[in-house]
Amino acid sequence: MKIRVLSLIIMLVASSTVSLAQGYDALVRQAESKIAAREWEEALALYEKALATGEFSYVDFHNAAVACAHLGRIDEGYSYLYKAVHAGLLDEDRLSKDPDLEILRTGSRWQAVIDAVQQELEALEKACPETREAGPVVDLPPPRRDGTLSVEAALQNRRSIRSYAHDPLTIADVSQLLWAAYGITRILEGAPPFIRGGFRTAPSAGARFPLELYIAAFDVTGLPPGIYLYQSETHKLMLISEGDKRAEVSEAAFDQSHFETAAAAIVYSAVFERTTVKYGERGRERYVCMDLGHSAENVYLQAYTLKIGTCAIGAFTDLWLRKTFRMTRAEEPLYVMPLGRME
Repeated sequence: MKIRVLSLIIMLVASSTVSLAQGYDALVRQAESKIAAREWEEALALYEKALATGEFSYVDFHNAAVACAHLGRIDEGYSYLYKAVHAGLLDEDRLSKDPDLEILRTGSRWQAVIDAVQQELEALEKACPETREAGPVVDLPPPRRDGTLSVEAALQNRRSIRSYAHDPLTIADVSQLLWAAYGITRILEGAPPFIRGGFRTAPSAGARFPLELYIAAFDVTGLPPGIYLYQSETHKLMLISEGDKRAEVSEAAFDQSHFETAAAAIVYSAVFERTTVKYGERGRERYVCMDLGHSAENVYLQAYTLKIGTCAIGAFTDLWLRKTFRMTRAEEPLYVMPLGRME
């Protein structure tokens, strides 16, 4: 009898251990599969367990609200939806068109959800400064202007790389990548102010150069962790904020796996007005995006020559990224390019 009791205790402990070992990511993956299968009761139970771990994303809260809506659990649905908004679900158009939320939209509390979205948007917008204050400056090593690998070889072998070795980059790597992206190649004395120093490694419609580049340093030898603005005119970095911002950048980009091993990330923004003042809406719709493509391809090619992987990411929460990088109100984020040693 004692042996049976002891065996039962062992089994219960083992079962509890397995349950504890089944962490947030595993539970969310299971819950998402249940959502896809429209198995609402099972999905909600899994989301409840996942959220009980203390981790979350607005996607999880939204999906839990969807499950509640389909189960007719209206109060819980609103509760999860408010949490989703406060966690970053700030797309009013998406909320207004989501067919799975129809039963909540017909309720008396729906307008309060939309008001909460507007309040969050206004708060985030106010966090972006009108102008940028000067900060400490870091000198970058001079970029190398010749190499041992041909352009043709880089074109042939360049790929989007999403997982990286757990090795640091160097400040020399950062210098080379930023110069390749938007560095000055010919200084123009007495040129119009919009040229901002001279011609660059990437072409720009009308030489308007609308892009701004940031580097988020997570693990870079010779460069303390932090957010920096690339000052292409002088090939220097200006410190925006100190500290490892990996978690903030990852969260803004929906916790994509790239950031788990990345040593740094380049972030692009654009001041569209620099281009639209000359080209109007065609500048917004075409030319600025063309400029971005020219520059980002340079990063891909230069990264390959340095045995560094990268992958251009366009999926992120604009306002969160603007807040993390303390962009000015004139800037709009366009691209995130995580960087890390190729495995």
